[in-house]
Order: sequence, then C-alpha cells, then structure tokens
Amino acid sequence: MSSASTGTGHLVRLILRRDRVQLPLWIVGLGGMIASSALAVPGVYNTPEKVAGYAASVGASPVSHLMSGRQAAIDTIGGITANEVSQVAQLGVCLMVMFQVVRHTRTEEETGRAELLRSTVLGRHAATLAALGYAVFTALLIGCITAGTMLAAGLAATGSLNYGVGLTLLGICYAAVALVAAQLSTSARGALGIAGTAIAAGYLVRGLGAMQDNALVWLSPFGWAQLMNAFGAERWWPALLLAVATAGLLSLAGYLTAHRDFGGGLVQPRPGHPRGTRALGTSFGLALRLQRGTLIGWAVGLFVLALIYGAVIPTIPDLVKSNPDIGKYIGVSADAEQELIDAFLRYIHLFMAVVSTAFAVSSVLRLRSEEESGRAELVLSTGVSRTAWVAATAAVAGLGALGLTLLMGIGLALGYGLGMGQWNQVAAQVAGQLAYLPGVLVVAAFAVAVAGLLPRRSLLAWLLVAAVFFQTMLGETLRLPNAVDAVSPFWHLPGVPDEPFDLSPGLVELLIAAALIMIGVWGYRRRDLASN
Repeated sequence: MSSASTGTGHLVRLILRRDRVQLPLWIVGLGGMIASSALAVPGVYNTPEKVAGYAASVGASPVSHLMSGRQAAIDTIGGITANEVSQVAQLGVCLMVMFQVVRHTRTEEETGRAELLRSTVLGRHAATLAALGYAVFTALLIGCITAGTMLAAGLAATGSLNYGVGLTLLGICYAAVALVAAQLSTSARGALGIAGTAIAAGYLVRGLGAMQDNALVWLSPFGWAQLMNAFGAERWWPALLLAVATAGLLSLAGYLTAHRDFGGGLVQPRPGHPRGTRALGTSFGLALRLQRGTLIGWAVGLFVLALIYGAVIPTIPDLVKSNPDIGKYIGVSADAEQELIDAFLRYIHLFMAVVSTAFAVSSVLRLRSEEESGRAELVLSTGVSRTAWVAATAAVAGLGALGLTLLMGIGLALGYGLGMGQWNQVAAQVAGQLAYLPGVLVVAAFAVAVAGLLPRRSLLAWLLVAAVFFQTMLGETLRLPNAVDAVSPFWHLPGVPDEPFDLSPGLVELLIAAALIMIGVWGYRRRDLASN
C-alpha cells in the first residue's frame, strides 16, 4: 500500500535533474537583474537632493503607481531601491514559478510521461507536491538573493528582510495559483493562460488601487506583499494574508487533483465546428489556427504595455532634471528635453522588441510540441510536405512578430498622445518599432534552425532569448565587451530615434534570418520526427 505522497522525493530529484540547465538560467537571469538594479540605485541617488527629486517626480506619478504600486518610504534610498526592483522582481518571480509548476504537472500529463510514472509506485499527489516544493525552493532563492543584495547595498536589515519575505510569499502564492490552473485545464497552454491571467489581474488590480489610493490594493496578492511596507513602518501581518490565500489555493488544488480523471481537467475544451473552413485545409491556415489564442494574448499584453510606456514619457524630463546623473549616464543633457524623450523611446522600442522575441520563439517551437504530441505525424501523413509545414509555422511566427510590432508602435503613439498631447506620432513610433523587427526575425529564424537540426535541444533557442534580454538590460551597466554584446542581433541595429536610421544592418540580418530558416527546413526534411 502506498500513500498519496509516495515518491515525492524521487520526483523532486527528477525535476532537479531535468532542470539542471533551466534552473540556473532562471536564478542567474532574474536574480542578476534584481541584484544589478538594487546595487546601482544607491550610487545614482547619492544625495538628499536627488532622493527628494525622485520622490517628487516618480512618487507622484500615476503611471508609476500603476506599474509599481505605492512603495513605502519613497523618499529614502531603501524605498527607491524597492520601487525600482519591484516591477522586475515581483512579475519575474510569479512568471518563473508559473512556468515551473505547469511544466512539471500539466505538461507531464499532456505528453503522457506522467502516466508512465503513475504506473509505478507513485502517489496521486506526488507530482503536485514535488512541483510545489520545487517552486517554493526557487522562490526562496530569489527572495534570498534580493534581500542579500539589498543588504550588500547598505540598506537596512529589517527592510531588506521584509521585502525578501514578501517577494518569496508572493511567488509561493502564485505557484499555488498555477497548481489550481493545472487541475482546471486539459492542456499546458490552457493552464498557462489561466495562471497568466491571474497574475495579470492581480498586477492590474494592485496598480489601479495604487493610482486611486484606495482599498482596491487589498484585493491583490501584489498589494499584500507591498503593504508590508519595506523600509517604511514595516509591518509583518500582511504576510498572513499571503499565507492564508496560499493555503486555501493548495487545499483547492489537492481536492481537484483527487476528484478529477487523470489527464483530464474541469474546464473541457469546446468542440470544434462540424465543418472546417477552407483555410484549415492549408498549412498556413492550420498553423495560424493553432496559434491564434497565443497571438491574441501577446497582442493584447504588448499593446497595453506600449500604451503604459507611452504615457510615462511626460515624467522623463522631470526625473532627469531631479537627478542629472541619469542624463550623464545616457549621454544627454538634462535641459535637452526632446533628446531625453528620444533616448527613452530608443530604450522602449528596444525593450519591447526583445520581449516580442519570446512570442516568436514559442511560436516556432510549436513545431516541436506538435511532434511530441503526435499531431505533426498525422498532418504530414497527408499531402502536406515537411517544407510546407515548417514554412507555414515560420510564416506565422514572422507575420505575428510583424503584427505585434505594428501594435506596439501604435500603442506607444497613443500613450505618447495621452501623456504629451501630441497625436501625430503614429507614423514615427511605428517606424521606430519596425527598425528593430530584423532582430526579432533573426532570433525566430535561429529557433527554426534549432527545431530543424536539434529538436531535443530546443532550450538553445531560449538561451538566445535570455542572452538578448541580458545584453539589453545589463549590457551598458556591466560594460560588457563588444564580442559579448555582438551576440545580440539588436546590438547591430541603429538605436532609433536617438540615432540616424541605417538600412544596411537590417537588410543583412534579414538575409541571415532567411539563411537560418533554410537550414532549419533542410534539417527538418532529413531527420526523423521527434528525434535528432
């Protein structure tokens, strides 16, 4: 006889073995961004005047409240540090545990691997407990890195510990949300959609409550973590709200696990139409239909993000005037308002383009998931050729990236209009965002080459995304060698609108993208399905 938790320890060791590459990447990538931000803040705001200027500009900005909430003690170096790292730290830890939990629960059931494990002596709740333990461990690591970095930056020990505890509990709470989502959906994509929506809802509710300075912040786990008031009048009891919510979600996840069919979910997929459209009879139409939901989700998210960033623009000149060192860092005088705005737009165009590479890679790697599920074999057993199937998937990724680029430019222009009262920026912002599209296409094409040549090494495609993101966020701060910066295709593109536009680098990268796609098609045609 075995208990419901039998084999949990073995599964934890298996998870650590499988994630021996992914886990360090998460810890180094997310922890590195948090650490670099926390260590940089005290050096930038090193006088009372600069701290007061930050509090006056950012602390009173509704857009800052929407994005980072109302951080306590914003007029102290500790409060500024917490405010600066919050957006990356809080969203980062929630997304990290969401992907980890779904990967080791619902994905395992969807692929059939969990069924093989369950055929041995393995308890019904072992997978849930193992995934939870793994997520708790990683959230705790990020919390410790954050608190330790704040201590290394010379911040107060109580405030650093308070912030680290709140961040850790926030991550564990959304790990429990992901566990519930894994019981509700019959697919990993559906579970990620449910959990991602919960994260976005909590983040938005906290932001709206902070903008209006009302009790709405108490309806969000993000609000509970921030209301622990790190570096201000610290209070610990909001941590109980996170703990109680987590316990309730874990109880719900355990109940659902025990009362659903293995491999099933409470939210059943809708039956399709009895007759398919003509578009579904084509490779491109089928690939587009498979990725329609993902594309819509990315489009909405990036459009809203661009809208928010555009609305932040009016606060940039005041922020730099309150701290001229920021202007010196980006090489712009605090009195040159338009140059400051252009420098900010350059960074936003680049940042959003880098974020969109995640969509492009996930879209391309749908080739691999279709192979693992056996659906690709069914498609290719018809008149669809391998070349057509790969080309259709690559086309969806490329056209999707183009569509997202246009939406991001439009969103940024609308936000610019809301913030600056200038409504003639659509063409300029769309053109600025398009300038970075070749970099996105090179990353997507590299994923095509990986899927074609090394399908079991799909992580290589994500390594390039991580490298690009790292170079964009920390390249200038760490003063990386040019040879390292050159790994990112975006580094070779002109930094518009701050720099003159040059067509040559973009054309070269488009040719590189085309060559990588041809290599991927060649590899896909020559290898066996779902194998190297």
